[in-house]
Amino acid sequence: MADDMSSLLSLEEELTCSICLSPFESPVTTPCGHNFCRGCLDLTWRDSEQTGLGFNCPQCRSHFVTKPELRKNTVLDAVVDKFKLKSRADIYSDVMTTTKTEPDAAPIICDVCMEGKACKTCLTCMVSYCVEHVRPHLENPVFGAHQLHEPLADLQERICPDHSKMMEFFCVQHGRCICSFCLQQEHKGCTFCTPDEQRVLRESDLKKKLSQLYGKIEKTQLVLSQMKEQQSVLKDSATNRKRELEMVYRQIREMIDRDEQQAVKSVDKEEEGAQSKLFSMMKKFDLNVEEMSRARDGITRLLGQTQSLAFLQASVDLPSAVDFEPYAPRLNINTKRAHLESAAALKEYLGNILKQPVDTRVALLKPEIWRSIPVNGEF
Repeated sequence: MADDMSSLLSLEEELTCSICLSPFESPVTTPCGHNFCRGCLDLTWRDSEQTGLGFNCPQCRSHFVTKPELRKNTVLDAVVDKFKLKSRADIYSDVMTTTKTEPDAAPIICDVCMEGKACKTCLTCMVSYCVEHVRPHLENPVFGAHQLHEPLADLQERICPDHSKMMEFFCVQHGRCICSFCLQQEHKGCTFCTPDEQRVLRESDLKKKLSQLYGKIEKTQLVLSQMKEQQSVLKDSATNRKRELEMVYRQIREMIDRDEQQAVKSVDKEEEGAQSKLFSMMKKFDLNVEEMSRARDGITRLLGQTQSLAFLQASVDLPSAVDFEPYAPRLNINTKRAHLESAAALKEYLGNILKQPVDTRVALLKPEIWRSIPVNGEF
């Protein structure tokens, strides 16, 4: 039975309308080869008829300028009918099998002796009898007109509360069991049938509903399974997208880091040149100081000479450094200011871009947009 149900469920997917998700009703085939319920397709194309924009297949989106002529797929319709019959039969069989496996109901006791198990219920006497006490009904002609029935556990519930008669009829209009007196009085003119006939109709209706529930439950479970798969797909897609974003932003940071390193190296090189120039000048000035210090010491010694002849014969020459006016040069790190201006402009530009909604950034970042943006980053 499990294999049969699996086969039915597998077949149901092929015989299901993709619009209403139910087995086909009067299936028709579109020119592109897809099948739908006629009612579902007509309802889907109703708006297209009003707009005059043509018609699209709900499954593959094939476009038709004019509404195609739809013919009933008789082969598919016959297969669907057989499938429905088979499905209902299997469901009814499952229900009956389950019912048979339930524990037996409590035995009905004879209303006369209150001990023996009842074998018959007289619908005329409204009493259940065991084998011993039902004998008069079987042997005495006086009871020939009495109606014997299989033992009924709900005998009291079958008695009309108004007339104490067996309720042998079912009023369709009022949906309740009635007796013959009720039928002749307040239910006169109502449509009626026997309770057994009404039970058959009710069972048929319940079986249809049960079949529909089975189908919808299976279909819903299938959709839930598809949703769970979609959850996994969404999670993987989000993970991949985050990985791509991380890679792009990492590359952007690496590019900025490289540019920063180049700018810093340029400043270091400029500082090195300025420091070298200062070092050279300081070395020259140190030499000048040494020469002038020697000249100063020589003059100081000469002034301390006590012998006039030696004092007068001594010659004093000032070093050439005396004629040079010393000065401290003003050196600045500004020959590579373009790096700083470029970094500041880039910062302002990126700040303005990141303030914009994500959906509009692509247009702002196109090459033709770059050429139109001023250096200061203003839009």
